[in-house]
Amino acid sequence: MAAVASGGAARGCPVLLLLLALGRAAAPPGGMLYPRETSSRERKELGGLWSFRADFSPGRDAGFVQRWYRQQLRQTGPVIDMPVPASFNDITQDPSLENYIGWVWYEKEVLLPLRWLQDDLNTRVVLRFGSAHYYSVVWVNGVQVMEHEGGHLPFEADISSIVQGSPGIPCRITVALNNTLTPHTLPPGSIQYMNDKTRYPKNYFVQNIRFDFFNYAGIHRPVVLYTTPSVYIDDITVTTTSSESIAMVQYQVSVVGSTLYSLSLSLRDQEGKVVATGDGPAGELKVLNPNLWWPYLMHENPGYRYSLEVKMQAQVNGVPLEDVYMLPVGIRTVHVTSTQFLINGRPFYFHGVNKHEDADV
Repeated sequence: MAAVASGGAARGCPVLLLLLALGRAAAPPGGMLYPRETSSRERKELGGLWSFRADFSPGRDAGFVQRWYRQQLRQTGPVIDMPVPASFNDITQDPSLENYIGWVWYEKEVLLPLRWLQDDLNTRVVLRFGSAHYYSVVWVNGVQVMEHEGGHLPFEADISSIVQGSPGIPCRITVALNNTLTPHTLPPGSIQYMNDKTRYPKNYFVQNIRFDFFNYAGIHRPVVLYTTPSVYIDDITVTTTSSESIAMVQYQVSVVGSTLYSLSLSLRDQEGKVVATGDGPAGELKVLNPNLWWPYLMHENPGYRYSLEVKMQAQVNGVPLEDVYMLPVGIRTVHVTSTQFLINGRPFYFHGVNKHEDADV
């Protein structure tokens, strides 16, 4: 199978060379908790219509050569509205966009709350992408803040130093996104140039793929801005063991920004009742007569989850800070034998897999 793009990159594949020149972005240190609103954290959704432009230049590199990220995208040339999250391939009826291979550009301008922009309030402002296929470069107000390779995982950056101190000025987020598949991507692919000028236009290339689904591309999951205190809960790891009468919830919490802090934890059931408490960065919570997490159709009350409230308190220059995070927790055990996959000791039958996003059913 092959996805075709005419007027493609010049021979030698500048699209791929540009990817290699950018390099592979290293994973950020620490954790990446899902952005949830709590008493100490705010969240701003950036979904909706973004400005969009595909780079149809022969080398697919005009956006980088002309530095489109330094100004509003509409000032670089014609743009269209593009929903986020979505795949850009099927939004319009333009076949050149449906089969496009190379760099596309997104842009969103957003006004941030004043309380986020005062740099003396010990507030972090973080920009997070749920996923974007496949290679992303992100700028905020013309300043590059991150790169990410991989279309299936979230990535984020602390943009506090860029946006704070400039109240009333829109925050301009620019994303360059490349959907070219290489032998090193997942899924893999390769670029093939058609050099017979009697049969193909100049620079005509084909994206070869060896899988049975369409290579959708775009910003595929929500984009959000969220805040934390400057000292914050960075990661929470939870593992569980259980029987019918008792469960043990082991936890480990990491905090970034200070080494002087205190932690307290409360585990609540779905009625809000506290069933266990703990303190410190690591420990174990004991739950009597637990409600176990079960898959759908394996129990009359499937998917039961507790809520683990983690509260961190610290001081920065004499100013008290508090960060609160709520983590849903399901209590269950998983075991694999030579013939069975067991959840809470019972065999689980897998079904409903291998359905692509464009399957009829």
